[in-house]
Parts: sequence; structure tokens; C-alpha cells
Amino acid sequence: MKVIKKMHNQQEAKIIVGFLNANDVDAELLDGAMNSVLPVGTGVRIAVPDDQESKALSLLAEAENGGMASDA
Repeated sequence: MKVIKKMHNQQEAKIIVGFLNANDVDAELLDGAMNSVLPVGTGVRIAVPDDQESKALSLLAEAENGGMASDA
């Protein structure tokens, strides 16, 4: 597994994991349980299998650049 992104906000991290999962990337949220019990979040990491790292990073870059916007 490769960590592809570190975030401070667990809810946003869950959205990204869901987005990647919906695009056939087996993303996982790491450290999530720790953030639910600690009063001060330490951040969460998003990890994907080694062989899906480039696809995940491409999807995230495309989404950040507005490439995944709907045509509606």
C-alpha cells in the first residue's frame, strides 16, 4: 500500500476515498479510528495498492483541475 494523501479533516478524506472507490481504485482510510477518539486530530492518510497509485493520483489531479465536473 502507498500513502497518496495526508489530510487533517477526516470527513474530506472519506469523500476522497469514496471518489477513488467509485472509480475502481481500492483506496483505504488509515488512522481514522485514532481521530475519532483523540480530541485533537492527528490527521488521516489515504492509501492505495502500489499498482493503483498512478491511477489514483491522476484521478485526484483531474478532479482538482475541474476535469471531473458534470455536464449538467
